[in-house]
Amino acid sequence: MEYQIDFGIWGSIFPVPTAVADRHLKFCSEQQLKVLLLALRDAPHPVDVQYIAKRLGLSPSQISDCLDYWQQAGLFSTSASSQDTPSPAVRQPAPSSPSSATISETVSNGEQKITTVRVRSKMTPSQISEMCKNDSSIPWLLEELQQRLARPLSPAETETVAYLYSYFHLTPDYILMAVEYCKCIGKTSMRYIERLITGWVDQGIDTHDKAEAHILELSHRASNEGLIKSLFGIQDRELSKKEKDFIQCWFQDYGFDAELIKLAYDRTVDNTGKISFPYLNKILTQWHQQGIRTREQALAEMGSRTSPASPGDDVPSYDLDAIEKIMERNSNQ
Repeated sequence: MEYQIDFGIWGSIFPVPTAVADRHLKFCSEQQLKVLLLALRDAPHPVDVQYIAKRLGLSPSQISDCLDYWQQAGLFSTSASSQDTPSPAVRQPAPSSPSSATISETVSNGEQKITTVRVRSKMTPSQISEMCKNDSSIPWLLEELQQRLARPLSPAETETVAYLYSYFHLTPDYILMAVEYCKCIGKTSMRYIERLITGWVDQGIDTHDKAEAHILELSHRASNEGLIKSLFGIQDRELSKKEKDFIQCWFQDYGFDAELIKLAYDRTVDNTGKISFPYLNKILTQWHQQGIRTREQALAEMGSRTSPASPGDDVPSYDLDAIEKIMERNSNQ
């Protein structure tokens, strides 16, 4: 089958720079190309972000990100009003110390605290271009990130990477490791990656070795939490922050294994009729204080609480487990 151009629709046309086909088709996204075509369609009028957003079913911020890509590529220029403010000197676009950043409260992603950046200065395309000329690590890092994320980086994402690299003086390996961790937990947006790295640096995790150790710790915690969810039959919900703190304490502070925790779980369910992390934690805390470290020791302690008293033994005339069970039920009413 041969394809021929139908000249019937050529009564109205608009030009597209050859550079788009020669240099950018391989790297630009589908959204960026659509935004470009609609912007060129109405030239020489100023680009109507709201109109394009409505046409494509995207948000205005997504349209702006796409336009930033083409501006950095040299196809667009900003209005005069946006150029009134002089650009800072091109050298280190960001301050040399991360302590000068304006940072908000942290939000929790399970056990990992992520710092949200409220305000920071934005780097201009010319600054980023100058940085790439002076430091070959930046182009290599950007190319590597595109391969690992399996998508081209938008101008806003490129700016974020350059900012993280220059502002916190991080190595490319550090940033790549953080991105790989984010991929493992299903978070690949650059906004999330920026918050995570900012939070790590704020906690003093600012070198490759520290980041590697922190990721190993996070992975170990996640493994323990998955094991507990499996042992306890928790399938329809995520663990709460408090429950995760309990689990970390049982494994890390008390040094218990899954077998001992399962015994405490069985006793909790027998006494309360349900899973109760505070009640289970009380049992494990008692065992830790008593020096119980093995299954046999735990079974012996559990048996001693229910075995008949010998003549002359000074044993209370009440059942401690029964009282604990009543208190637990009353507290939930």
